[in-house]
Amino acid sequence: MFEGSGFQAKYDVTAKKPGDVKPGNGYFGFDCSACSVRFAVWEDPGAGSKPFTTKRPCVFKVSCPHCKAARLYRTDQVQQFRA
Repeated sequence: MFEGSGFQAKYDVTAKKPGDVKPGNGYFGFDCSACSVRFAVWEDPGAGSKPFTTKRPCVFKVSCPHCKAARLYRTDQVQQFRA
């Protein structure tokens, strides 16, 4: 597709369960648009040294592990944090 055409790949991803998030480890995730609680989706192997990047614009469909709301999130909404 052409840049600026509005095409974005959509990926279904799964949030980590709160019990799977280890204190002190780095993660990438989102702030839930329904309940505002931050949740982890991916481990951050660089522990904060490199930002989250993708090769092309995309959106992620994920359910919040706290309130169960399923939402779409853009790559610019990815939060990098330490648990």
